Amino acid sequence: MRSQDLLLAVAAAALLSACAPKEVTVGGAGGQGGSSTPGLQFDVKLKAGQGETVADVGDSKLTLGDLQGRLDRQSPFVRARYQSQDKREEFLDNQVRFEVLALEAMDRGLHQDPEVAEAVKKIIVQKLTRDEFDGKVKLSDVTEAEMEAYFNQHTDEYNKPEMLRSSIIKVNFGDDKAAAKKKAEEAQKFASNPKNLEDRAHFKNLVTRYSDDMESKRMGGDIRYLSADEVATAYGPAVRDALWALAKINDVSGVVEGQDGFYVVKKTGRRKPITRTFDQVKNQIRNLLYREKRTAAFDDFIGNLRKKFKVTTYPDKLKQLVVNTDAMPAGMEGGDPHDGAFGHPPPPAP
Repeated sequence: MRSQDLLLAVAAAALLSACAPKEVTVGGAGGQGGSSTPGLQFDVKLKAGQGETVADVGDSKLTLGDLQGRLDRQSPFVRARYQSQDKREEFLDNQVRFEVLALEAMDRGLHQDPEVAEAVKKIIVQKLTRDEFDGKVKLSDVTEAEMEAYFNQHTDEYNKPEMLRSSIIKVNFGDDKAAAKKKAEEAQKFASNPKNLEDRAHFKNLVTRYSDDMESKRMGGDIRYLSADEVATAYGPAVRDALWALAKINDVSGVVEGQDGFYVVKKTGRRKPITRTFDQVKNQIRNLLYREKRTAAFDDFIGNLRKKFKVTTYPDKLKQLVVNTDAMPAGMEGGDPHDGAFGHPPPPAP
């Protein structure tokens, strides 16, 4: 087990274990009873659960209530394993193993390790956000009027015009427009050769040889899927008309005089127009607005906490941070234990 995993297990034990009747104080940085967050201390009273005793562990007792709670937290698939007596005894043995490891870790003072204190913070923050938001913002809070208003404001997201994908060769006018046209005609001759129409590599080679448009040239001439209006805006109405006049995929236009150069256009794909009604996207909008409401509530909650605890930041000091991208610190290969714990609202309850 990696040291980070062990410390997280100790942190979980410090919060969740019911094996020690004594009061356990989890300190902060340096293990001296302080904390990396001023004024923050963790005083966790570990109490025995309810029901008959199934194991004595040191000075504490492991009860049926303890086992039932832990079993209930397992998935139905895992719970199904424990039908027989021998499997139940195996489950009990695993829990005792956890308890004695937790006791040994705390006897060694690992509950005062700064990494454990950070792991405990992560656990309690996750529990705080669940307690604060599960059930507070509900899916049913999204009204029909809100959904309809969103749909009306975002109709372009649910109704898409026909879009064509194409690749282009562009020859800039330059100082000699006639020479530019001659160059474009030469490219068009090679591109429209019936033997090479379905050969994408052939057109890409022509782009490399003839095209002056650096942005599309990096993509082998590809300008992706665009609507008629988007093509007209980017390349001019003449290019749009030439592209939409091509009947089949892989057809190549003649030489087209655009806004600032001569174009050869190859049609490479088509997407049919999409039209969706409010009823068709209603559930999608409901879930989107639900997430937005939760995020807004979470941001408001964090804003109030920042005021409550009088937060002041000093971003000018951040330039002193050293960002080492060569290697991950030992024990951190799995990622920062704070990832996802503090900056985002909890996911919706299932």
